[in-house]
Amino acid sequence: MAQSVGFFGIPSENFDQSGRAQFIALLELGLLPQSCVLEIGCGVLRAGHWLINFLEPENYYGIEPSEKRVQLGLDQLISKSVQIEKKPRFNFNDEFDLTVFDKKFDFFLAGSIWTHCSKLDISTMLDGFKETGTDNSVFLVSYLPAFFPWQDYKGSDWVGTSHKSEKPGCIHHNKKWIKRQAKNRGLHISFLNKTAFDNQYWIVLSKAPLIKDKTLLSKRLLRFYHALKN
Repeated sequence: MAQSVGFFGIPSENFDQSGRAQFIALLELGLLPQSCVLEIGCGVLRAGHWLINFLEPENYYGIEPSEKRVQLGLDQLISKSVQIEKKPRFNFNDEFDLTVFDKKFDFFLAGSIWTHCSKLDISTMLDGFKETGTDNSVFLVSYLPAFFPWQDYKGSDWVGTSHKSEKPGCIHHNKKWIKRQAKNRGLHISFLNKTAFDNQYWIVLSKAPLIKDKTLLSKRLLRFYHALKN
């Protein structure tokens, strides 16, 4: 893909590893084939192609302003037969409107989105998560923490490449601010002390307390999970 179109918004050298890391993290949170997933900023389907192949038909939904990036991912990563079988759905709004599918979701994913968007955009996503998530829904986010006050992004613009910009960039957000926004909405939040991918860290938000119990997975899924990890 990089050879055909150049830079497409994410590093190409660890493309497979980063997509796999997001998929594994969702499995660890209880993702099952019958789960309904909304990926915010799905881009060229770095994580999406794992999810589309894994999930049952009509259970993958993606929001991405750049229709060209989505089409590139579909053309290069997902066969026509899988596309017909799985029926992934996409919306190309750039306002982080999670209500466009008129559907409730079990899992939400925003991989390397909070590393580019404003605090207003984050607030919009949290409101959308609360509105369109099931009672036990989970929101997996990667972010870059602001360790110093001057790192904390206070602007209103998207920073990085997009459907409107060719200029790369990343931003950081204050951990206490994120925690406060979750609390204001009655959401549970965990900051995981391990890197996600691309030097980012995981945040897990949920509408109910999380119960991590891999015994809920079938033996077949457990074997699949361990194969991915290794």
